[in-house]
Amino acid sequence: MTILPKPSDSGRKTIAVLGAQLSRVWGAEFMAGVLDSAKAHDMNLVYFVGGKPVAIAAPEQSGRSYGLYDLIKPGQFDGILLAADMGHIASADDIKNFCRVFAPTPIASFAVQAQGVSSFIADNDGGMRAVIRHLIEVHGYKRIAFIRGRQGELEADLRFNAYKEELKAHDIRFEEQLVVEGDYSPESGRAAARVLLDDRGMRVQAIAASNDRMAFGALEVLQQRGIQVPDGVAVTGFDDVTESQSMGVPLTTVRQSFYDAGRKTFESLVKRINGETVEDVTVLPTQLVIRWSCGCLPESVQRAVVLPKEVAHTGRLENKREAAIRALFGAAGISEMDPLKDQYRDVFGRTWDIFLASLRETDQSEAFLKMVLSSVEVLQRYGYDSTTWHNMISTFRRYALGGISSNTTMLRAENLFQQARMLVGELSQRAQAFRRLQFEQQEEALGNFGFSMAPAMTFDEIGDAISRHFPALGLERWYVMFYSDVSAPGSISSPPPESYRLLLQYDQNKFQIPHEKSAIATGRLVPRGKTPEDHRYTALVMPLALASNRFGFMWTEMGPTDWDVYVRLKNLLSSALLRTMLVQQREQAQKEVERLLSEARERAVELARARDVAEKPQCRMQNFLRPSRIGVEGWKRWRVRRDNCHR
Repeated sequence: MTILPKPSDSGRKTIAVLGAQLSRVWGAEFMAGVLDSAKAHDMNLVYFVGGKPVAIAAPEQSGRSYGLYDLIKPGQFDGILLAADMGHIASADDIKNFCRVFAPTPIASFAVQAQGVSSFIADNDGGMRAVIRHLIEVHGYKRIAFIRGRQGELEADLRFNAYKEELKAHDIRFEEQLVVEGDYSPESGRAAARVLLDDRGMRVQAIAASNDRMAFGALEVLQQRGIQVPDGVAVTGFDDVTESQSMGVPLTTVRQSFYDAGRKTFESLVKRINGETVEDVTVLPTQLVIRWSCGCLPESVQRAVVLPKEVAHTGRLENKREAAIRALFGAAGISEMDPLKDQYRDVFGRTWDIFLASLRETDQSEAFLKMVLSSVEVLQRYGYDSTTWHNMISTFRRYALGGISSNTTMLRAENLFQQARMLVGELSQRAQAFRRLQFEQQEEALGNFGFSMAPAMTFDEIGDAISRHFPALGLERWYVMFYSDVSAPGSISSPPPESYRLLLQYDQNKFQIPHEKSAIATGRLVPRGKTPEDHRYTALVMPLALASNRFGFMWTEMGPTDWDVYVRLKNLLSSALLRTMLVQQREQAQKEVERLLSEARERAVELARARDVAEKPQCRMQNFLRPSRIGVEGWKRWRVRRDNCHR
């Protein structure tokens, strides 16, 4: 077996992350955890976005090919990390065969189980049972429809089985007609809701979806039909993606921390690389999140209520510090096993201490608000949203009021909490405005780039667009590798070639079309000397294909953290390459027509010459064969033929 050089010769370890697609929904949060861990360990990342791990018949390549993933060769990377969507649509045997290709490289995964792979998976059973139990016990629902994921997928089967088991635990008969299969997309959620309401005419009290995106689709269909959610039909999801709390009706769901999953999966892979023992399967906790769509008040609103028994004097505030910190951990959903727990404990503890000082000294209120700001900044830095910030204030208030007996001190505390609540509300608005501004600026930059790329039909025109807009997009290093001639790309249904060449490049703020066309063998992603050696890097490798044509792939050093930038770049470039291909094919066809016409003219001249050559001997013979008995008219015709022969 040939051991290929690693993408970096700097001494840093390099990890390959394999994902079917770039996703803003859960993938961004998952990759944020992976990226933070890679940075903490000073390791390089190369993210291959190559679609589903479906084998393509390839007799010349050990019998099977995996498209873009063929670029990964033994010894090239120190470890491989599989994202959850690699297991979607793929069977257990498909995954096993796929992972076997990369042996003996250590592999860890999120929600993809295979022999020899360290896998992290959410508590799908406990999470789904919790939401179904809530619908039954709190709301009294019995006719609960279920939109499941694809049969045969690990998480889809676990959540579906949890649904059935919870019905059974409450003596509710399972009805097959209440179950519709989807594929985790909003479109499949819409289709499932139509099947339930139209095709089957089912009366339901609630629809539980196997993920949030399918719940979004079902929610949309219900609202289009004038069915009120939750008064007419309750809807729940699973995952707690960012959009779930900003819907018209905020979604009751099950939270799994994709950030923690990414971080812990990476940490597990590092342990395997270092030869440490790691569990084959680790189950990550999930948490039921109550919002409007099931018929309840959101938890953040419920937490703001302090009952009379909680206000009763229960001990001195000075003695509540540790209990309050533990409660704040719970309110934020922070695990005691979190590697950042010391940082959280420090900021929560200092906030409590300054709060007590503010109760004793009125001029300390500003210091308390500054500590609230510091706490929010820490939570925001690690992905906790404004709901968590408000939960923190509510929990803080509950613990504080239980230790205050003086009316004057109680009033001072309430004033502090009111100010803190106003501050958190303002910070939330500012954060939303900042995100909106960032999004608008990025959309403008991408729009300008797309406008410049739209008419591009040559490499030079592509280069002009890239040179103008890459600096604004924050992209510094980018290479396009091509499998074959631009005018004759391969098919996406066939295995990619074993070699390729550098077609286009952008680095050092300059676009270039390399003159040297030497081939590069599979295993080295970019030409020698192009991989960063002076700093840790994260790169994306994405296929360039359009309309069943496979052109090659692009290697991009990561700049902006919004993955949509790279999806748009890939699509725009693939479109431009297709146009370039069509233009070159048209030019080649025109040249071929001109060549054939030229050949036809040349052959016509040659044919005329050949005819002349063939006719001259015959004419000479006729000159000597003078007729003797042909009359006057015959004689004239003979002389005309003779004269023509001599011309």
